Amino acid sequence: MDTEKERLGIYGGTFSPIHSGHVKAAYAFLDTMALDRLLVIPTAIPPHKAPVEGASAADRIEMARLAFCDGEAYKSGRLVVSDYETTLEGKSYTVYTLEHFASPECELYLLVGTDMFLTLDRWYRAEEIFRLADIVLMRRERDAVNFPLIRQKSAEYRERFNARIHEIDEPPIVVSSTELRKRLCGRCGIDGLIPEAVVRYIEENDLYR
Repeated sequence: MDTEKERLGIYGGTFSPIHSGHVKAAYAFLDTMALDRLLVIPTAIPPHKAPVEGASAADRIEMARLAFCDGEAYKSGRLVVSDYETTLEGKSYTVYTLEHFASPECELYLLVGTDMFLTLDRWYRAEEIFRLADIVLMRRERDAVNFPLIRQKSAEYRERFNARIHEIDEPPIVVSSTELRKRLCGRCGIDGLIPEAVVRYIEENDLYR
C-alpha cells in the first residue's frame, strides 16, 4: 500500500539576526505549501556572501530558536531549527543540504527570495537543485521592475530544468538583516522588527556592537 510522501520545507539563510520578515516568511511557507515539516537552517559560510561578523553560528541558531519557540508549530515539532549546516566544515552549498534531506519518502520544497530566485541558475550544481526540490518564491520587496524578470526566469527554469515553481503571494515586511545590524551597532531603534526574545538575547550577549 502506497503511503503519502512527507512535504518537507527547507528555509536557509544567514539569519544574523533573524527578524520579523524571516518569521513571517517561515509561517507563510509552512501554511501556504501545506508542509508537514519545515526546517529553518542557518548557514555556516554562505557561498554567495561575505561572512557576517557580530554573532557566532551558535548565537544564530539560538536566536532562530527564540524567534519561533512560542509558536505551536515549533512546540509540535512541525517547525524545526536545524544546526545541520553549521556543524559542517566549509561553505554551505544548497545542493548538499538538499541531498542530505532528500529521500524517497519525502518531497522537498526550497524557499527563496527574489534575489536568490533570479540567480538560481548560477548556483553550484543548479540542475540538481531543480531536480531535488520544488522552488517556492516569496518576495521580500514589491519593486515593479522585478515582475517581468521573475516571469522570464520562471519560464526559463521550466524550459531548461523542468522546474517546479510556486509563488507565495504575501505582502512582504521590507527589512534587511544588514540594516538591522547597523541600527543595533549604533544603538538605534528597531521598531519591533526583531522578535522580543531575540532582542533580549542580543542585548544580554552584547552582539552587533
